[in-house]
Amino acid sequence: MKRLMTFVLGLTYITCSFAQALSLDWSFQTSDRILAASLIQDETIFVGNEGGDFYALDLQGNEKWKIETGGNIQAKATWVDGNVFFESANVFYLVNAKNGKQIWKFNTGMEPFIFKYEEREWPYKIDPFDDKRSIATYHSGIIYVGSGDGNVYGLNASNGLVVKTYPADENAPVRSSPFVKDDRLYFGDWEGMVYCYSLDSDKLIWKKKTYRGEKPYGTFGGVVSEFLAYDGLLFFGARNYMLNVLDIETGEKEWTYTDAKKGWVIGDPVIYKDTLYIGGSDNYSMLAFDPIIGRPIWSQNGGKNIYTKPIVTEEWVIYTAGNGYNPKDSGAIFLLNRKSGEEIARFDVPEGTFSSPSMFKNLVVFGCYDGKIYSLKVE
Repeated sequence: MKRLMTFVLGLTYITCSFAQALSLDWSFQTSDRILAASLIQDETIFVGNEGGDFYALDLQGNEKWKIETGGNIQAKATWVDGNVFFESANVFYLVNAKNGKQIWKFNTGMEPFIFKYEEREWPYKIDPFDDKRSIATYHSGIIYVGSGDGNVYGLNASNGLVVKTYPADENAPVRSSPFVKDDRLYFGDWEGMVYCYSLDSDKLIWKKKTYRGEKPYGTFGGVVSEFLAYDGLLFFGARNYMLNVLDIETGEKEWTYTDAKKGWVIGDPVIYKDTLYIGGSDNYSMLAFDPIIGRPIWSQNGGKNIYTKPIVTEEWVIYTAGNGYNPKDSGAIFLLNRKSGEEIARFDVPEGTFSSPSMFKNLVVFGCYDGKIYSLKVE
């Protein structure tokens, strides 16, 4: 299967028709900035913030319980048989979903990163744009999750013991979310390498570097998104201006999209009704493609950086965005026509939003850099 094609897509301007609306249902103030997406399960919202506090809220925005970890939570939690799994500053927790009581925790023993530049410090960051973390995957009694120490750990869901370890080359941090399909584990690392391991033998099947030569600049290359499989192809976002789509069996490149403005195509991919949807950073655009050959279908420029995963329904594409260079600048959530990319509605928030939206019925829930969790109604 070879579809080696390269596309360059210029930005398009889409006019608005406000046939639908996004209206505020409620907001809840937490103790710090929110980068993590919300997990909605059993009519409860679970989400953590950069101050290390992890919350459970009901669907009306009332706090049910809170855990203070003292770390930094940036990834969406994972549901594990009635319990909730999340990471905070290289420590992994499994807690009871009903009351927040700790069942177990696993500490990698790794000291958190601190990025320093002149007189500024970014705790828990490799660089100032290090806003995405590994979302765990639960499969056959094992929780697979990436770590800053360069490993994907397989943790026994019953007791938190490490039962499997899958290393990246040279201990490159793993910010991507492990993906399991057909007894194979896929993930990417900070240096732009993608790996495929056998879950049966734990041996490496293939690995693929997603760019050629040296990095053009220091923050380039990291594979930091969720993975997605479709029709024998593997999709993911990266700190790379090329969207590389790989053959899932061999790791060979099948098609490539090159962003005209050389902005990262860093969002988490979604495929719905034979269309790929993924967001870009410095092109400010939500992009839609034919996933098989890479033909661009539409793009919508919202004027803000997109690091997140869109919600895609029969009618809509819904995504969040903010200013990645100045996160305290205003953010927004957009509602688009799924087929055309036309902007139908938007809702502005005081600061950037780099938290992927989650949906329950007609409610859309997301976090914001201002520390609030917002619930909007799609009307």
